[in-house]
Amino acid sequence: MSVGLVLEGGGMRGAYTSGVLEVFLEHEIGFPVVYGISAGACNALSFISGQKNWSFEVFSRYLTDERSVGAANLEKTGSLFGFDFIFGELFHKLVPLDYDAFFRSPTRLRAGATDLNTGRVVFFDKEEFDGMLTPVRASSSLPFLSGIVTFAGRELLDGGVAMPIPIERSVSDGNRYNVAVLTRDASYRKPARPEHPRAALEERYGDYPLFVDAMMRRNGVYNAELDACRRQEKAGRAVVIRPSSPILTDRYEKDPERLKVIYEMGVRDAEQKLGEVKELLKRGSSGQE
Repeated sequence: MSVGLVLEGGGMRGAYTSGVLEVFLEHEIGFPVVYGISAGACNALSFISGQKNWSFEVFSRYLTDERSVGAANLEKTGSLFGFDFIFGELFHKLVPLDYDAFFRSPTRLRAGATDLNTGRVVFFDKEEFDGMLTPVRASSSLPFLSGIVTFAGRELLDGGVAMPIPIERSVSDGNRYNVAVLTRDASYRKPARPEHPRAALEERYGDYPLFVDAMMRRNGVYNAELDACRRQEKAGRAVVIRPSSPILTDRYEKDPERLKVIYEMGVRDAEQKLGEVKELLKRGSSGQE
């Protein structure tokens, strides 16, 4: 048996996950496999490469930059996000990711994206990644705000559409125990009403009816996955680290000070859960029930 690390997305709320993972790095806590969705997959990069403070520097210094997120990108490329800048100059020159360490690490990364033709999640292992980390880019590409990403013969968008919190995928892959890092507090539930009306979805994604169906279901899927986290937590098979107070910001937050507050909450919440995480890892490595 092994212990999986499950990382929810959430745009700039990912600063919270950065804080959690920074604590894990400081305490040399590792996992055999990481499941990352959207910003969770981005955060997993530096965790696996072992680069302390990398994620927070990216969030606080560069993801607030107009080259990363801004209306000019939308007008120029059809995407709110400057992914060419993020996965190009930013990750290679400005705040270089240690690609050698990332690919050499024994820790697996499974990045989830939604296949538009099936409406289902597809996971890519890091051995399948290219130099531009295209599966992570696909996982982070939000409907309406990003262009469709083509990779490995698939048309892809945000992994959070089909599987926002992949704890059940981790369990089905054989990870009896899991540590899940969420970016919403314990009181949060998505409303029953879909985020976008079907008519708008069909106008934009009419060639992908199964993706439209997945978008219409996503709120219910998200709440079901929250329930799965709680069941695993109650059964003693998961440690769930979630914001101790609501993160009152949207996924496009650009105030560095606000992001710092979110990051520091992640640090505090992770420190409080360290004992539970270490005990779960001990149980997983020893094969205890």
